[in-house]
Amino acid sequence: MKKYVGFLFFVLLLFMVSACSNSEDIKLSKTEVMITNNKDFVGESTKTIEEGKSQTIVPTALYYTFTVKNNSNKSISNADLNKIKLKVKPNQELVSVVEDTVGSNIYNVNKNRLGWGQGIEEIPANGTGKFNIYYNLGADKQDNKLPSIPTKKELKRIKENALKATLVVSKDGEEIAHFNLNKN
Repeated sequence: MKKYVGFLFFVLLLFMVSACSNSEDIKLSKTEVMITNNKDFVGESTKTIEEGKSQTIVPTALYYTFTVKNNSNKSISNADLNKIKLKVKPNQELVSVVEDTVGSNIYNVNKNRLGWGQGIEEIPANGTGKFNIYYNLGADKQDNKLPSIPTKKELKRIKENALKATLVVSKDGEEIAHFNLNKN
C-alpha cells in the first residue's frame, strides 16, 4: 500500500511540475508601445453623413506589440490562434491616467465602449513571433461611438505610463503566461 501511495505522490508531483512549466514555453523578448491612427493597424469604419456621402473614421489607439519567443518544440499554429487571448492588466497609476484622459478604463474590455482588438501570428517551434493588442482612445472626427481624441499632452502621458502593467496570455481560458511589462 505504501508503494502505491509513494508512486501516486510521484506521479502527482510530475503532473504539477509539467503543468507549471507552460509559462516557460513562451518568453517575452521585446515590448513596443505606440499611439497610432494608422488604419492598417487599428482599422476604420464608414459613417453615412447624408444621402450619397460618407465619412471614414479611423480611431487613434494605444497599440502594444509584443515580440515573443516560443521555447517549446511545438508551434503555435493557426488552430491555436483563436484559443489564445491577450489581456493587459494595468496597475492603479495607469488606470488613473487613462480614466483622467479618456474618461474610462479602456483595459476593462467587458465595459470598454471605445473598442479594442488583438492580433496573434503563428510562431514556429523554437521561433519568434508577434502578439498585438490595441485599445481605442478616440477619433479626430466626430462620431457617435468614439469621443474626440485626448490632447497631445494627454496622449504623451498615456504612452509614458503604458508599461505600468502586466501582460496575461491565456489559452482555452487558462492562464499560460504573464509578464511584468515594467521590466522589459
